[in-house]
Amino acid sequence: MTHVISVLNMKGGVGKTTVTMMLGEFLAGEFGKKVLLVDMDPQISLSIAMLGESHWSQVNEANATLVPLFLDALIEGRRSAPQFDVIKTRQQNASNVQDVTTVDLLPSSYDVIPLQRHLAVMTVARHSEIKAWDILGPGIAPIIDEYDYVLIDCPPSLEVMTMNALRISEGFVIPTIPDVLSTYGIPLVQEQVGAFAEEVGMEHPRELGIVINKYRMLASIHRSQIVRMRGDASLPQLFEPWIPETGRVSASASDEGFPSLRTKYGWDTYRAMKQLTEGFVRRVEA
Repeated sequence: MTHVISVLNMKGGVGKTTVTMMLGEFLAGEFGKKVLLVDMDPQISLSIAMLGESHWSQVNEANATLVPLFLDALIEGRRSAPQFDVIKTRQQNASNVQDVTTVDLLPSSYDVIPLQRHLAVMTVARHSEIKAWDILGPGIAPIIDEYDYVLIDCPPSLEVMTMNALRISEGFVIPTIPDVLSTYGIPLVQEQVGAFAEEVGMEHPRELGIVINKYRMLASIHRSQIVRMRGDASLPQLFEPWIPETGRVSASASDEGFPSLRTKYGWDTYRAMKQLTEGFVRRVEA
């Protein structure tokens, strides 16, 4: 069974891309899972982090991103044949860790940004046979059964790209920094995901939990916010342990590669992520 999970938060800068990348690499490298990462954020941070700027530029020039998928939907019937080829687009063995070999990537491009306005019109157009939130699912259907996990990096908004992700997701995780501004919008995430599920008539994706990212043990505000979140029964359960703040993560997008996950992320992050991923697998597969 393939588990499709969205990674989202309405606030930017909380580490959604980092959490998506690390979860994918640890699922593959430490737990033997076959993983597909999908970059639905027009900022393309996941694509750059996984492929490096040089490789991504080559992929983008070859038009081997998700952009043709959305263009096909917008101009349906006006092309002799669809331009999107999921096999061509898929970047296999995308991790820059030598012993992580079962992580693939569907990259994005800045070129998707101007398409979003037109896709939003499709969402409300009564005459449109294709709804804007039903584009990603059929596009990746030919390969999805090859994977144990599909992790989707979403933009910081519940617009067209996030809708597509949620439409095919059984659950979602919310990365956050444990400070006031980053955690303030978590109830909004829960509310908007539920409202979208009601709107399209789908089962509500499971609230799998909150991932604490960039944790600073000596910061009193971080400790107090974690206590507050733990005590709030209306919030999703926290994953443990917390991912520590470290410069190793920001330096992990290297074209040269790393021999192991421990080398890439450092011992503290490696240890935390291995335990967190184990808990993630238990929670998803329960």
